[in-house]
Amino acid sequence: MCHTDVPAGQTTPVVDRTEIHVPLANGESMPGTLFTDGREGPGVLVVADIHGPSPFYASLAARLAGAGYTVLLPDYFFRQGPTAGPEIEAAFARRGKLDEEQTLRDLDDACGWLAGRTGGARVGSVGFCMGGTFTLDLASARSGMVTVAYYGFPVPQATIVSPPPRPMDVVGNQRGPVLAFWGEEDHGVGLDHVRTYTGLAEKANPEFSYEILPGLGHGFLAKAKIDDHTDPGGRTWHRVLHLFDAHLRDATNEPRGASK
Repeated sequence: MCHTDVPAGQTTPVVDRTEIHVPLANGESMPGTLFTDGREGPGVLVVADIHGPSPFYASLAARLAGAGYTVLLPDYFFRQGPTAGPEIEAAFARRGKLDEEQTLRDLDDACGWLAGRTGGARVGSVGFCMGGTFTLDLASARSGMVTVAYYGFPVPQATIVSPPPRPMDVVGNQRGPVLAFWGEEDHGVGLDHVRTYTGLAEKANPEFSYEILPGLGHGFLAKAKIDDHTDPGGRTWHRVLHLFDAHLRDATNEPRGASK
């Protein structure tokens, strides 16, 4: 369903990893890992799915760091602690204790922290599943964002105990470059909601774009050959890098892959 392990055969770049705590507006601090390759590049927030910051997301964060970004992978489940086990049922049980409106505020604070650290006018975000829902909400709540959402829920499931704002309800406030992906065979996300949402987003935000990939279901990036541009999932990741390169870098930033 969602992502935990790094796909077989996929390599993870070796980059610097630092455990940090992000100060929050309410006086708490949110733990996370900061990934860099020695350069202080533009900031990107990676928002994990229901399993939290698993090895899959650490690998993606390392890839972005290797491309010259300063990447924060936060543990937004820090108040709930680890799951009781690896099963999806345990992940849902922990999610039932999560105040997702508060989590959105925490992630907003994390974006502000990243912007302050990197000095960038914009911050990138890429989220997956419930993390994709959060990044869609951030695109409607915060200026200065460059947003990517994989299989986010325009209308979060009715079973969520403390849901976040529905992206469908705030789409009229969406701004900045936004790129969203869904699989055509993702029956859980509600493709009727997706099609309604994308229509509204296109009217509200001239910088919104999206793709519904035929034949693919939920969590398709976990099965993709991410370095293969002929692979449908790998092609989406190539689009993500292109979006961040186009909108997060300025004249003071080196191009991706450049060396000092």
